[in-house]
Amino acid sequence: MKAVVLAAGKGKRMRPLTLTKPKSLLKVGGKTFLEHIFHALPSEVDEVLVVIGHKRAQIKEFLGNKYAGKKVYYVVQKKNNGTGPATLLARPYFKNKERFLLIYADELVTKKEIRDCLAHEFSWLSRYYDKPEESGVATLRRGRLIDVVEKPKHPASNFVVGGLMVINADIFRYKPVRHRSGEYPVSSMMKKFIKNHKVVAVQGRDNLSFSTKAEVDKFNKSK
Repeated sequence: MKAVVLAAGKGKRMRPLTLTKPKSLLKVGGKTFLEHIFHALPSEVDEVLVVIGHKRAQIKEFLGNKYAGKKVYYVVQKKNNGTGPATLLARPYFKNKERFLLIYADELVTKKEIRDCLAHEFSWLSRYYDKPEESGVATLRRGRLIDVVEKPKHPASNFVVGGLMVINADIFRYKPVRHRSGEYPVSSMMKKFIKNHKVVAVQGRDNLSFSTKAEVDKFNKSK
């Protein structure tokens, strides 16, 4: 099984930390995001495709061609225009209907969260969040995701989607939609995916976010 890790972003809200290194190599809880992700992956995941961009040489040097027992491949996102286009770069590496993990490189995933997500054919890690306007707000029906709205001005709830999905190659059929921020989020593709697939909301840890330096500092101080 393959995993795709989206690690191309510039991490603008994490500056000045991300001026000299990619966000995925910042340390949280004593390890980089990438270390947390790779060590949380189960044995059935034997290949990881990392989408790189900002400070990509550092990521390639850190992971190499094999890390934590997983083969590592790279694809470069030359234009920093969102997680949607980044996801589409993985299309050539998948067969029709092939199931895989999609992970944001700043999602602090655990082995249990990945295991819980893989227990379903398709799933999306979700959580309660005090600032839902900064994320994709989810609508559920009997535990199934039926809609998601990216960073709404007026959130309908505090339940949001995170950066861990179990999906298949059908995701590449959908064209990402431009958000008012100017980027093309993968959530706009998932919005279409969940209309045609049963995607289960898997409960993750509440209020876990690493969008800003303050959030990283707060988490590290709590450890």
